[in-house]
Amino acid sequence: GVIIFILMIVTAFLGYVLPYGQMSLWG
Repeated sequence: GVIIFILMIVTAFLGYVLPYGQMSLWG
């Protein structure tokens, strides 16, 4: 659970820095 939580935080951070990265990940 902790790893998934950390991945979510990193994904949210990268999605904020690189909006197109988050769009491609979440569709």
